[in-house]
Amino acid sequence: MTIKRRNLFLNRLLILALVVYTLILYKDSAIAQENQGTKRKTLVEAHAHVDKNEITIGDKIKLGIRVKFIGDIAVQFPEFNQQLGVFTVKETTVTEGTKSEEAGYSTVERNYVLSSYEIGSQTIPPLKITYKGKLGEGEVVTDEISVDIKGVLTEDENSGDIKDILAPLEVPVSFKRLITWVCGGLGVLSLLGIIYWLIHKRKWRQERQEQKSIKRAPHQVAYELLEKLSEEDLITKGLIKEYYYRITDILRHYIEDRFGLLAPERTTEEFLAEMARANKLENIHKLLIQDFLERCDMVKYAKYEPSKLELQETYDAAKRLIDETRERLKEEEVSSG
Repeated sequence: MTIKRRNLFLNRLLILALVVYTLILYKDSAIAQENQGTKRKTLVEAHAHVDKNEITIGDKIKLGIRVKFIGDIAVQFPEFNQQLGVFTVKETTVTEGTKSEEAGYSTVERNYVLSSYEIGSQTIPPLKITYKGKLGEGEVVTDEISVDIKGVLTEDENSGDIKDILAPLEVPVSFKRLITWVCGGLGVLSLLGIIYWLIHKRKWRQERQEQKSIKRAPHQVAYELLEKLSEEDLITKGLIKEYYYRITDILRHYIEDRFGLLAPERTTEEFLAEMARANKLENIHKLLIQDFLERCDMVKYAKYEPSKLELQETYDAAKRLIDETRERLKEEEVSSG
């Protein structure tokens, strides 16, 4: 009996050892599979996207960079010096995301507001995001994004509607005598003009002094300058950029004289920022001024050729701004008196 019991005990002990050994192997295998599954997970993922892939020149688009990562990682987004390829960076915001318990990822997103004055199929280049943490460090790159930028011409117009003026024609030989008489007549008229000016010089000086003593309202000066600009007919002469420089300068000086904002000496971005802080204009007029200056900048700096309709709309917009923001108090006092 003693030998049988000892053998039975040894058999049971052997079976128990086999069970424990099997359980240990199973546990190690499960842990290895879990670790392998974790390794298969991508440590950091980055994706770039835009809110629209087709815009009009000067419009704004929103570029978002979304980064997903596992663990305690510091993500470094790219920094731009106001320029990203052909796009200008207007503003930047960072949005902290939430952690998904199921996937184990945390997210962070940065958004950029972009605009461009280049027409055609343009691309936002791949962007490099670097990271560093306990599980490692490295970098990921986003995909390239295509954006189609269109002009603002209407369907029945094209950029060739406004053309340079023709070269002056040669004067036929038969008109040489006529030209001589014309030049002589102009010389006589010039001499008469000088004599007339000398005679009435004192009177003109007095009138100018009286005019200087009378303070003119800003909108009166602006109306007069707009009328002179229209009479010079720079558009017909092909001086489109000169026309936009002049009309922008008229409106900027009007805003400075009317509201005390330093418009002429500042860039468009600086002036718009000061205008937003000053609160001297209604919101609708702020938007009109912003749209007017940005469209003028497109012609002055981006080699953009406006259509005939846009040229007229630019003049009308300047006059409308002056009409709606001009001083009314003095006119009411004069009418009541």
